[in-house]
Amino acid sequence: MSTPSRSSGEFSFIAWLRRQVRPSSKVFTGIGDDAAVVSIAGDHLLLTIDALVEGTHFEAGEASLREIGRKAAASSLSDIAAMGGAADYVLVSAALGEGCDRAGMEDLYHGMAEIADEFSVELVGGDIVSGSKSLVVTVASVGHMPEGKQPVLQKGARKGDGIMVTGELGGSSLGRHLAFRPRLREAATLTDICSPSSMIDISDGLLLDLSHILEESGVGALVYEEAIPVSDAAAELAKRTGTSPLEHALSDGEDYELLFTVAPEEVVKLTEGEPLGVRVTRIGEVVTSGLRLRRRGGEVIGLEPEGYEHRVG
Repeated sequence: MSTPSRSSGEFSFIAWLRRQVRPSSKVFTGIGDDAAVVSIAGDHLLLTIDALVEGTHFEAGEASLREIGRKAAASSLSDIAAMGGAADYVLVSAALGEGCDRAGMEDLYHGMAEIADEFSVELVGGDIVSGSKSLVVTVASVGHMPEGKQPVLQKGARKGDGIMVTGELGGSSLGRHLAFRPRLREAATLTDICSPSSMIDISDGLLLDLSHILEESGVGALVYEEAIPVSDAAAELAKRTGTSPLEHALSDGEDYELLFTVAPEEVVKLTEGEPLGVRVTRIGEVVTSGLRLRRRGGEVIGLEPEGYEHRVG
């Protein structure tokens, strides 16, 4: 039901690509983070782009075109949230699959408009190409950093920081991957009340996305088994797959929750009284190196940063 989200070849290519780009005083952060941050007239502008491909992110008949349009826009806006930013505009490019008629095109648009309207984001343009064998929807989002705030990067986690996550994890393929809401409001509140040292949205799976933070920050992590917020969907999916609910919570993709680190003294602010309007859990701590899991009985084992992307088949 699930397959690895990205090959090692893709990650190595991204690493190679980062080495090809020349540093620029106008680019605060470029390739490799959730969004690029560029300087325009002294302000930080956020730029990100995501593609949904039939046969990889969804199968024909699995979801309506309205749901696909909504997901495409929501996943792009989630990258703006992961930077602690505010979203402003989206642009859309769609290569329409065989059999996608005018009514289907309108459904695709209405799905995007639904999520854009919810977050007061304007859909300002794009491109449509017909005749493609498969449906491909690409959404670019543009945002900004509110006055007085700095972008929260994947780089910045420090030894001793608490590792935090919003919501519950795992089992997204049972429906949440089509119905999630980008955590834009939660991220705005988070950066109002504390200063995250790093952040990412969980699209490829908890462990794989956590490994990005660790690699960028040059640190390691100790994750607490008993603290992982396993969703009911993960428990339900485990009955069908034979994989444990914990494994689904650690490695299923497309939760689109926020994964971030904060200084130890800020943990209590976030875990008492739900100040973000959603459950926030400390799932571990930043350590010097490695990626390890502390079992309920106290045993500590090494972890591999596996992640998955939703696919039916």
